[in-house]
Amino acid sequence: MTQSRDEDSILKMAAHIRETYTPAEIAQLLRLVEPTPPTAEMSPEDFEQLMQELGASNTRRGYSDKSIEAARLVLVKGASVTEAAAETNQTRQSVSQLMTRIRRRIEALPKGWVKVEQWLPEDVATQVESIAEQMKAMPKGKAKVFTITFQA
Repeated sequence: MTQSRDEDSILKMAAHIRETYTPAEIAQLLRLVEPTPPTAEMSPEDFEQLMQELGASNTRRGYSDKSIEAARLVLVKGASVTEAAAETNQTRQSVSQLMTRIRRRIEALPKGWVKVEQWLPEDVATQVESIAEQMKAMPKGKAKVFTITFQA
């Protein structure tokens, strides 16, 4: 009896999800709730955040859907480059180059820093941008002791 009640509850939840969300949102939800294998380099949430960061800071064209899926297979699912290439119908060489580019960009991101996007008054935004540039120019490890004073 309990099993059928649980199944009914899950079926109702699935129906609600299909009625409420788009197929793309459902696919993203599935990626986020799927268990992370021990061979994975990052969680699904971290991967989604990383792709947003890399996309926002990319001055060239963005990653294709196939490239994102290959990177997800390697970084989140723990697949080898060869497995990801086969799964996404790409060459091993192209996926290897993709992962090299992504890893270089990951290494270039400042450790312990968080990207913040907010709407601010123009004068405050100018001050924040100036502070960010000063902090980026500081030697590694010194930016942590930077004091911020806003001028109103």
